[in-house]
Amino acid sequence: MNDKNEKLEAKVSLELNSLMKSSNISRKNKIVNIKRLENDTADISNSKNRRRKRKPKVKLLEATSPIKTINSSNVYDFSYNIFPVWNNKQYGQFFRKRSKTFKYIGLKTFLTLKKATYIFETRLESLSKILQNLTLNDSSTTKIAENKSPNKLRKLSESENHAKKVNKSIKVKHQKSSQETQTESPLKKRRYKFKKLKSKPEDSKKKVLEFPSKCTAEEAKIGEENGELLRGFLRVNPKNPDDSYVSNINSSLPDYRITSLADRNGALDGDEVLLKMKPETEKEDGKKAAVVVYILKKLHPCIAVGTLKLKNQGTYAEFVPRDKRIPVMRIPEVSWPVIYKTNPTACANILFLAKLVEWSKPYVAIGVIIDTIGMTGDLRVETQSILKEFCLDVSPFSAEMLEHLPKSKEISVEEVALREDVRKECVFTIDPLTARDLDDAVSVKELPNGHYEIGVHISDASYYLTEGTSLDEFVSSKATTIYLVDQVYHMLPLDLCLHCSLLPGEDKLAFSVFWEMNEEGEIFDSRFTRTVINSCAQLAYEHAQQMIDDPNKVFKDEKLPRILNGFTAKDLSKTVNILQKIAVNLREARMKNGSLRIDQVKLLFSLNPGTGEPEDFIVYENKEAHRLIEEFMLLANISVAKQISETYPDIAFLRCHEPPKNTMLLETQACLETCGIHIDISSSGSINSGIRKYITDDYQGICRGIVLNHIFAKPMTRARYFCSGTMEDFSHYALSVPIYTHFTSPIRRYADIMVHRLLAASLGYSHKPNWDMDFVTKIAANCNAQKLNAKRAGEASSDLYLAHYIENHQPYVQDCVVVEVRERSFDAIVLQTGSVVRIHLNTCQGKPSWILNSIPLPTPMSEKQGFKKVYKLTILYPKTKTYPEETKIIVEMFTIVKVELKRIPNSNKLEASLLRPIPSIIFKSLKN
Repeated sequence: MNDKNEKLEAKVSLELNSLMKSSNISRKNKIVNIKRLENDTADISNSKNRRRKRKPKVKLLEATSPIKTINSSNVYDFSYNIFPVWNNKQYGQFFRKRSKTFKYIGLKTFLTLKKATYIFETRLESLSKILQNLTLNDSSTTKIAENKSPNKLRKLSESENHAKKVNKSIKVKHQKSSQETQTESPLKKRRYKFKKLKSKPEDSKKKVLEFPSKCTAEEAKIGEENGELLRGFLRVNPKNPDDSYVSNINSSLPDYRITSLADRNGALDGDEVLLKMKPETEKEDGKKAAVVVYILKKLHPCIAVGTLKLKNQGTYAEFVPRDKRIPVMRIPEVSWPVIYKTNPTACANILFLAKLVEWSKPYVAIGVIIDTIGMTGDLRVETQSILKEFCLDVSPFSAEMLEHLPKSKEISVEEVALREDVRKECVFTIDPLTARDLDDAVSVKELPNGHYEIGVHISDASYYLTEGTSLDEFVSSKATTIYLVDQVYHMLPLDLCLHCSLLPGEDKLAFSVFWEMNEEGEIFDSRFTRTVINSCAQLAYEHAQQMIDDPNKVFKDEKLPRILNGFTAKDLSKTVNILQKIAVNLREARMKNGSLRIDQVKLLFSLNPGTGEPEDFIVYENKEAHRLIEEFMLLANISVAKQISETYPDIAFLRCHEPPKNTMLLETQACLETCGIHIDISSSGSINSGIRKYITDDYQGICRGIVLNHIFAKPMTRARYFCSGTMEDFSHYALSVPIYTHFTSPIRRYADIMVHRLLAASLGYSHKPNWDMDFVTKIAANCNAQKLNAKRAGEASSDLYLAHYIENHQPYVQDCVVVEVRERSFDAIVLQTGSVVRIHLNTCQGKPSWILNSIPLPTPMSEKQGFKKVYKLTILYPKTKTYPEETKIIVEMFTIVKVELKRIPNSNKLEASLLRPIPSIIFKSLKN
């Protein structure tokens, strides 16, 4: 080995000597030109770009000794280490090592020995002695970075329009005075000169250090009036804060895209903003690029849950939110929690609640810590963090509020006299098995003309919740009951919930809707009235489903809940089946009218009573019994909406669902057509029938249905409450009805309380509410926000418990169906849980290779519309001892793959690794 090294040293020395002698050396100015040795046309900036894309693999020679050049008057004495790299010019052209000790100086100076490329490396102290001045054929200069940052030795000037490329020839000046070199710090007062080149457009991915200038309030008003500025609500990509959107008023056109954190201009997700369009040349994927110039309403609460870590040698703490849409915040020492001040490193896994107080620069946000939540991974702590993150108020009701609760459970004789008495009718509830808030009950009465009187009876909670009291105001602010996996946080005080709940055997006040209809679901008459009821049974969906499955089944007493008021299981079964026949016909008519149903997976967990950990879960099934109740609740909501809208056209509290973005539907349609799925998107009804056409009972058909439901849910807008006086179009897209509201759940939704008050006034039970449009709009906006937050909290709670369950049941292998193939990954839905996971190449078992092919979209306007690209992925697995044959799988939409799921540490999210499919040859060997 020593002989080999000596030969290599000798050859390299000869190359170096010839290099130095052949260089343009002058005794007068002692300039060494070490330009050389290959025909090199690429400049440094291009090399830097290549280096970002792919890091060269460097291999160190064994025990290579330092090599010295000939010490002459015009050649500086200088030590090199020589490293071989792959024989590829683009890797040899420009190297630098990110180290404080060593620095590559192979600026296009490399040797070719035995068809291998070598680069020079030297210590910084040696390099600095000869690099007193670095001249690049121009007068532009820049300061050398400090010694502690060697990566900035050749730092470009930060001034605008400075050169981004350097000249190919490098001239190194050697100072005559060696004494100066020894006494002065070699890295101080050094200036590099770069060749000035034509400026090029700024890289959109480069971090911008300042926000764009904002409009004044007056400028914003004028700009919006003359059409220069556009109004909208900001939507931030939860996985990429640099990617934001604002909906285009014209649904046939793509949304406006905001392509950087800086262009958000301090706006957060959900804020109402004014936009200014960028030039057409700056379009992104066919979408018009825009910048926020004014924030009309800051609707985001500016709080986040996250962790703390020290930064900048402890001068400040950095708060990293779990929600990537919120910027990383600098926390000043004055706001550090006591536990963090005493031992910062011990707080790495502690969750804190922070508030954003200032965001004056894109990457410099200032925040304060407002609460210490607890350790990550603890289920109770994580649940509290979910409630805080979504700004859900679960504080208890004060004693003063509870003073407004009813003093007695008894209903006065006077009140009963004012109501229709249906206590002797066969009225009962059908709810989930563990339900406590029993809002609704149903009844059926046969009429002499052969028709039926169908009754829906809703708890009259508004009767007990007096408007304008402190209790009413607090309930109004909460707006909804919060359902988490381990706990329910009621909108109303628990005593009032139980008082209003339609429990069997108890007299209860209700608001009832009656329809006269036949078995086909034709409605001949309807009426609304306040009633007093007494439920004869509390059925679960499971009980009602058994009655539907076998109408003639004889139930034993222990198989059903207790039945009261002289009724029997046979009476209940008869009523359920009459309701079922009518409900089926109502649903068919609704679907023919264009109703759309998109099903999402919902999980139900069983928890360990001692530890609270999830022991098992099931997927919630929407069976006929669920759809029976749903159909009559929809009918009640539609009927009440018509009543209050006709009576109070300006202040009716309604609910609408706007059509989806047409561009997103077109994009979805185009993507599906590449897989042979053709769905008409002209209406909600055509989408629904198209989806149902491709869902079959076999495994492939079930998977197809899961994908179709998922991808058509994305373009859909959120339904919302509104004041009738502020809008002209009241229609509900998914239900395909002209008017709709929420009436059937007043125990858990404040919107229903508002509707009950309007309905009572419309029937003469009370005075007209003293409301104006602004008041109703304000209540509607709060109900929308709280409903969304409660929904997201429920989903986050489900994700939390699922992550814990999977962590405790390793290895956890499941089938997934692919929904989208991307450039460097693909997304798939876990069939058993409904979770969407992203699978990357580096997480695939067996280290396969990926071959990506772009599939042309069939729509001619797809490129102009800015549709995303569709890909087909080929995954190749090499031969191994276990797998004697190569394996190839094609991954595209609807492909079924097998993955192993794990919980991401200190997170409630899942990561997935693709498992190699087992070929038939191995199955045969296993059988043998």
